[in-house]
Amino acid sequence: MPELTLKQKNRDLKSIWDFLLFSIIVGIVICFLIGLNTLNMKGGIMAYLELTGACIFIGGASFGIGGLSGFLFGVPKILNSDTNNHDRKPSVTQNDNLVQISDWLTKIIVGVGLTQLNNIPEFLARVGKYFSIIFQNKDSGEKIAIAVILYFLIIGFLSVYLWTRLHFIGMVKKVEDDLDKKVNAMAEVINDTQQKMTDLGGGKTISEKFDEVKAEVNNIATNDPDDPQKSKWGGKSECNERKITAKIEPSENPALYKVTLEVCSTNPANPLTGFVKFHLHPTFNNDNPIIAVTDGIARLVLNKVYGAFTAGAEADEGNTRLEIDLAELSGVPQEFRDR
Repeated sequence: MPELTLKQKNRDLKSIWDFLLFSIIVGIVICFLIGLNTLNMKGGIMAYLELTGACIFIGGASFGIGGLSGFLFGVPKILNSDTNNHDRKPSVTQNDNLVQISDWLTKIIVGVGLTQLNNIPEFLARVGKYFSIIFQNKDSGEKIAIAVILYFLIIGFLSVYLWTRLHFIGMVKKVEDDLDKKVNAMAEVINDTQQKMTDLGGGKTISEKFDEVKAEVNNIATNDPDDPQKSKWGGKSECNERKITAKIEPSENPALYKVTLEVCSTNPANPLTGFVKFHLHPTFNNDNPIIAVTDGIARLVLNKVYGAFTAGAEADEGNTRLEIDLAELSGVPQEFRDR
């Protein structure tokens, strides 16, 4: 049954276009018949061609004006019903400038037409009188000109209006759907590529993994037995919106110092949570303490520190690695730095 309905619909559309095409042909034939008037008046073949051509040009201009009006009235509105749908896949924003212009002009045409209804007959009479000089018989020329203009104006309006409603909308929709498919396909390719890059690095991008490998190589090449944590934790004091800082203060024992290590977030929207594992010099009794995050900060206080060393830290379940060399901090006592 759906196939029969579709066939019937296609037959109906074909009948409409056949009727409009027939009407256009009839209008052109009428223009040729009007030109015969010059032959009856012994105007010659050139006068006949001149009058017929002028009549066809008037009809064509009227058809164009009617077609433009039909297009403006037939352009559909664009409904962005999914504007607030955040789950929708990436799409291309539609440019509705043509729709807005069509809407404005349509309202202007309708508004002006309604306010000038009483003046339309007078306007048509002036137009007919203006074009009547083309025709040999001025008495009937005015009526012929008005008839030709109105005939082609109506045919042009109906033809383009129906084309816009039946075909133009489908063409625009098809182009937009194809463009959306290409955008979505491109987004999927990008996401797949990003996922593969992440998978290659065990949860990190290739550039991050490369930095880790580079740090490991540097660690092997520059491993210092007196500072074993040096270059072991990425060599950065800030990474993944996390930062490690250190504060050096005198302790109660004049020969020692108090060191406070803190790990916190650099982005309030992404606070630090969970636990942070610190990596200290092996001379400490507990050189790998695990500190719980409190108020967004993991704070480790070392009250008896003899000299500078490099400290590492692992946050975000090991996904963030930080490192700080106490000897490189500004304002550190030279005695503490040299030990």
